[in-house]
Amino acid sequence: MSRVRLVLGVLVGASLAIGAAAGSQPRQLAWAMVAHRTPRIMWANMKHYIPVRVRNAGSLPWASESGDNLAYHWLRPDGSMVVRDGLRTRYPAPVEPGEVVDVVALVQAPSEAGRYVLEWEPVRELVRWYGPPEGGERLRIPVLVTWRCAWVGAGFALLTVAALAGGRWAARRRPALGWWWRAMLPPVWAWGAVGLITVAFSELVGRQLWTGTGWLVASGAAALALPVVVVPVRARPAVAAAVALLVTIVTLGDLVYLRWFGNIVPVTALAGLRQLGQVEGSVRALFAPTDAWLLPAGLAGLLLALLPPRWRRETRPPSRERWLAAAVVLGTLLLASLPAGRALRRALADPATAEQVFSQQMLVGQWGIVNLHLLDAARTLQSVRAPKAPPPQLLEAVRALFARQAAAAPASGPGFAAATGCNLVLVQVESLQQWVIGARVLGQEVTPFLNSLAKRGLYFSGVYDQSAEGRSSDGEFAALNSLLPLPRGAVAFLRTRNRFFALPAVLKAQGYTTLSAHAFERGFWNRAILHPRYGFDRSLFQRELGGGEVIGWGLADGPFLQRMVPHITHLPQPFFAFLITLGLHHPFDQFPARHKVLDVGELAGSPLGNYIHAMHYVDGELRRFVTALDEAGVLAHTVVAIYGDHESGLPLDENLLRLLGAGEWRPSLPLRLRRVPLLVRLPGRELAGEVGEAGGHVDIAPTLLHLLGVPRPPSFLGTAILPGRDAIAVIPGGSAVGRGLLLASRGAGIPDGGACFAADGNSRPLSECRALAEEARTVIQASAAVLDHDLVPLLAGGNPGRAAVEGH
Repeated sequence: MSRVRLVLGVLVGASLAIGAAAGSQPRQLAWAMVAHRTPRIMWANMKHYIPVRVRNAGSLPWASESGDNLAYHWLRPDGSMVVRDGLRTRYPAPVEPGEVVDVVALVQAPSEAGRYVLEWEPVRELVRWYGPPEGGERLRIPVLVTWRCAWVGAGFALLTVAALAGGRWAARRRPALGWWWRAMLPPVWAWGAVGLITVAFSELVGRQLWTGTGWLVASGAAALALPVVVVPVRARPAVAAAVALLVTIVTLGDLVYLRWFGNIVPVTALAGLRQLGQVEGSVRALFAPTDAWLLPAGLAGLLLALLPPRWRRETRPPSRERWLAAAVVLGTLLLASLPAGRALRRALADPATAEQVFSQQMLVGQWGIVNLHLLDAARTLQSVRAPKAPPPQLLEAVRALFARQAAAAPASGPGFAAATGCNLVLVQVESLQQWVIGARVLGQEVTPFLNSLAKRGLYFSGVYDQSAEGRSSDGEFAALNSLLPLPRGAVAFLRTRNRFFALPAVLKAQGYTTLSAHAFERGFWNRAILHPRYGFDRSLFQRELGGGEVIGWGLADGPFLQRMVPHITHLPQPFFAFLITLGLHHPFDQFPARHKVLDVGELAGSPLGNYIHAMHYVDGELRRFVTALDEAGVLAHTVVAIYGDHESGLPLDENLLRLLGAGEWRPSLPLRLRRVPLLVRLPGRELAGEVGEAGGHVDIAPTLLHLLGVPRPPSFLGTAILPGRDAIAVIPGGSAVGRGLLLASRGAGIPDGGACFAADGNSRPLSECRALAEEARTVIQASAAVLDHDLVPLLAGGNPGRAAVEGH
């Protein structure tokens, strides 16, 4: 026993000695805060520059090459995390142990007003956070976050009230002053109001105006104030108010549009304005309480129009003074407008801006929202006037890209001609997202039929949503035409005169009968015009399919699919039937109680809960539809393919993250989840399994043609999704996925210029995605050129079905 005690004593003593020695050594990555000037009040959603002095208290040097940066976290007063990964600030030079360094840290304030705690903490990227500073106490500073635009807007409204009161008081004492007030103040007021709205918009969207952009913003605001000067003096208060109200309404629309599409409202979107009634619920759901800070100028304008000082005609100043006053105001506004005009001319002459195909969101801080709209309008007008013939260099680049795609397309391989001569039924399901497949809620399968189809058939799990501003119509266009949709606007409205060689036209050239069906209005997304041009022999809409139970916007998916069974089974074979479900649409604010089968627990009544009910409902109706085809005797020689038109648009909140088992939110998550399933049921069971290679909507038609044994036309951008293929999926906004990397061009937590991630979502240096970004840019520009210059017939070449592109 004494020997055991002796051994234990030696071990304990050695452990204590080792621990003491280790404790006496400095940590490898350690730091100390020497001084900082963190403000106790910050403007919401804005970047702040804060002087900070820190000391390297560790044993390792800090350097940019090692990934060392100063960063921060935002917490609530109760300690819960709001923003874990704050903006990074690089050190100006390597910092050796013991050295002190001064930096100006960049801090983005939270996007909601309230009381927060800012915690400073350095980080070594991809290694770890440093932890608390020297001394062991975390450095946390209480900060009040408030909206600057709210204070400025309130001040502007008060100034307007004061100007009205002062003007009315002065006009009562000297009636001639009433004329001078109406002549001079409304143009200046409109100038200030437009500038105020521009600044408020930039703050609300988190796109702070660049240094020096204030002059450009003021110049654009002066241009919009010009109409106030050219109307009679008596009408100027009302016209000034109208200008402010119009700009307010447009920028409110921009806020909503930006939240959904990541872009401002382009002129091209006006073509779809008549569909606004169908998406009213989605629009309402996208408004936020903070949007009210755009309203002060417009509301003050109402006071300006209703309560201006009165004046009588006989009290007007002499004609010479009136003309001089008009010349002074007009000349001032014209001179002030010149910088914006020159900037617009330079931008239109620069192909990087005039022909830009990526998001305009990043230009908000550089231009201001008003100037950006002027640029968009000028660019749209320029494109309308531009000749249809593409420049030779662009045409050669397009030919080269499509030739490379054709060479990479497999002419054989796994599954080729596995369903030769079979019919094809393709179902586009509204808002069906990939994560739904296999998902469970309280142990219940959300989509049991699709889950079984994924096991018994082919399941393509890496198909990325390539829709843009055209949403459902974009998903449809890309899936049928194997081309990317337009980055701005919708093909459905902007390219209806183009000639296409879509999947129905390809199959029609092979002897197929073609049919499309959508249980809603014929004019929705212009389908009654486009579908014949795609190559459909016949199309069925609400009028042909009749009324019945309505879920969301139109006929419920159950009666729609069941009514399509006799239409399909009576088609001459082989046939291609394309069905578009409507189902429940964003914002998923309601779902009929009679169809709520699952127990969704605390999600009941929420958009996520309603979405889950909707997916379960359409899953059951798809099972009944396929069963009906089987009972009708056509399933034995029919390929059934199902895909999602676009991602759901649900916010990635804690409920969805918990359902996905995704842990905490990360900047790469929105792109990683931007997938839609493609499931294919083939006659027989020889071909089944999951294919996880990255693809997109543009690869759906080539994949189906591959299975049918039909050659892929050279006008297709996509290729068949086969195991081991070397291809990428390109999102119209500039993001891309493939070859083990994800390139995110924009989004929450994504800096200007984009961000690079590994396939698992971990951050990688942006340089690793440089080749991916260049390839994505080439694909986007080439696909846009095909649509802009109507190049499909040229690319289709000698294809035997090329006559189909001529349309009807």
